[in-house]
Amino acid sequence: MQRGLLLSVSLLAGALLTGCTMTQAEPQPARLTNMSPTIKAELQQAIVELIGGEPVKLADNAFANSHQLFIEQAILRDSQGRPIMGRHSQPAILLELQQADNQCLLSHPASGRTVQLSKSNCQQAPAKH
Repeated sequence: MQRGLLLSVSLLAGALLTGCTMTQAEPQPARLTNMSPTIKAELQQAIVELIGGEPVKLADNAFANSHQLFIEQAILRDSQGRPIMGRHSQPAILLELQQADNQCLLSHPASGRTVQLSKSNCQQAPAKH
């Protein structure tokens, strides 16, 4: 009986310790605290990783005022500047900057994929009222 009780206590302690180490903060909307050429390059690489294609052009204030960024796909044009296939109906791509465990993350909600940003500094975005 004593051996069974000791085994139960050991299993319970192991489950509690595992539960503590597995708990992670839920990602929260965040904004960049600064932008530099290095951070812009990291963001561009993360976007390519998440959605593919060529690196996108980012404004110097990307993610400074909002945790969301919408990327519209380029319209192919002929030599006169007219759209080749007329208007496109492809929706904009939504990306979100998040913070969890003091780490900046770039998320593509449509695919559920996230890329960790190692050079970027961000802070939790203020709640909207």
